[in-house]
Amino acid sequence: MSRGPETSAEPIRRKKRPVRRNKEHQPAWLWLVLLFVLAALTAAWASSCGKRQAALSEVPLSTETRTRLENGTAPRDGTAFTDRAGWLEENWKQAEKGLRYFYEKTGVQPYLYLRTAAGDGAADRTEMDSYAQALYASLFSDETHLLILLEEQPDSEPSVRTGFAAGRTAASVMDGEALDILAAYFRVGFAAGEGLTSPQKAAAAGEALQRTADNIMGIRNTSGWVIALVILLVLLLLLAVRDFRRGWARETRKEEKGKSGNA
Repeated sequence: MSRGPETSAEPIRRKKRPVRRNKEHQPAWLWLVLLFVLAALTAAWASSCGKRQAALSEVPLSTETRTRLENGTAPRDGTAFTDRAGWLEENWKQAEKGLRYFYEKTGVQPYLYLRTAAGDGAADRTEMDSYAQALYASLFSDETHLLILLEEQPDSEPSVRTGFAAGRTAASVMDGEALDILAAYFRVGFAAGEGLTSPQKAAAAGEALQRTADNIMGIRNTSGWVIALVILLVLLLLLAVRDFRRGWARETRKEEKGKSGNA
């Protein structure tokens, strides 16, 4: 009696099929990543910039239409500051960008004059303006400059006092409203008082001039944080639409197959 083939004692090893990932679940991971990035950006903006943005939003927007100085504008000065407070000269690069931007947008040449607090009491805006006007006559022989006098008052509120003197030509751009806006941006920039380092003070001065130029010349720049958040929201919306359409098409195909199978 013949026997069949002997069965091996070893179990038959079958090749493992590669596990196929369900592509339908991949968008969920992408959604989670994008939502996490969006939440992180929002939290970072709210914690680090929330108070500052709130203060900046209180600076009034310009109501006047101004034209950049063109005719009779002198070339921009190479030296644009006097530092008697001891923190600007070594950190000039942090402020230079803002001064250059202000000149390019307005045609007015800004000049920073820093001094330490004079006397026991804090000088008011009228006194600061009077002193700035006297300085203007001794520093410049043209009418295209804007002299910005800064005096820090660490123990008072606000922590920095400003005074301005604009030449007759520069005054066509730097009118009373423009000077008030510039003073407001300096107050916001120096709100931290003694908590600011020297490089931060220089950067704050440059930023105040840059923001003022945008405000008084009608340039509206959107914050980079806002742009990033809008882009992420648009991406999420596009992904939602795509996922919905794929799901709808998938369900439609299932219904059609079910109807054809029952027919």
